[in-house]
Amino acid sequence: MKLHYSIQSTYSQKALLAFYEKGVDFTPVQVSVLDPVASAEYKKTYPLGKIPLLTGDDIFIPESTIIIEYLENEFPVSGTKLIPEDKTVARRVRFKDRVFDLYLNNPIATIFFDSLKPIEKQNPEAVAKAHQTIDVVYGFMEQDLKNNNFASGNEFSMADCAAFAPLFYAQKLHSFAHLPNISAYFNRLMQRKSVQRVLAELLPALEKFNSK
Repeated sequence: MKLHYSIQSTYSQKALLAFYEKGVDFTPVQVSVLDPVASAEYKKTYPLGKIPLLTGDDIFIPESTIIIEYLENEFPVSGTKLIPEDKTVARRVRFKDRVFDLYLNNPIATIFFDSLKPIEKQNPEAVAKAHQTIDVVYGFMEQDLKNNNFASGNEFSMADCAAFAPLFYAQKLHSFAHLPNISAYFNRLMQRKSVQRVLAELLPALEKFNSK
């Protein structure tokens, strides 16, 4: 299997965490989505040009959540159980996954990409709305994590794969340092081997990006 991704991409990091937690082998294929030539070439494989994408023999699976669903279906006894067997618990994990993608990750992306624009092209209203949305999600998370080690209970799951990357960027973009339960949760995530493997690839890439 080939995983097409960009290490700076939050959704790519989410998929990578799942592979590392499951211990499933894959062939990494880095995609330079900000390079017009590389992006055009990648669109020959996936016309929408989105990452991550999992390909292989009779496999063509876009979207990080669906990739994780595939891994759990095909490798149910490998590594970490990312989607619980219990249907009610699994539904809660899937709900948290959606919350973190839509209302944490996407607002963080709005803030980040707006900051890269010239001042005259920035959108203060969109950024303000993004910050408000993140505050709402932080409120839910701080309460949930009061008695739970992870995002959807006391076991690492797909929801935690979704939460890590936006929280990593949020350290500078929308701090949660004043929220003790989220801060403790993030520290627990940082100790996981899967997260450390992602960071080993991500940090040099970010340093290179910031030096430009």
